[in-house]
Amino acid sequence: MGNTFGQRKKLPKEDMQFLMSNTNFTKKQIKQWYRGFIFIEVYSGFFPDGNAEEFCTHVFRTFDKDNSGKIDFKEFLLAINITSGGKPQEKLEWAFQMYDIDGNGRIEKAEMVEII
Repeated sequence: MGNTFGQRKKLPKEDMQFLMSNTNFTKKQIKQWYRGFIFIEVYSGFFPDGNAEEFCTHVFRTFDKDNSGKIDFKEFLLAINITSGGKPQEKLEWAFQMYDIDGNGRIEKAEMVEII
């Protein structure tokens, strides 16, 4: 039992059944938690020495343009496009949004410290 990112991308049926039997989460909730887990696992590989979970929270916030609490495929692909091959201006705007945690258009010292 158990799942690591390198093995599979989908939660195995037996793991889903086990979790549904041993937790109070619904199938939908388990799937949502699992997607969050995979997101953190992927980004952990990029930041082996840092706190990937905290960083992922900020990356997620900048990807989730409509503030729905979810990243749909359009938001995901647009963000990947900017971070992997976007123009320097687009990358700077994205980075600024990540550091500007409260969205007030300025980066305060506390925000800078939280990100680094």
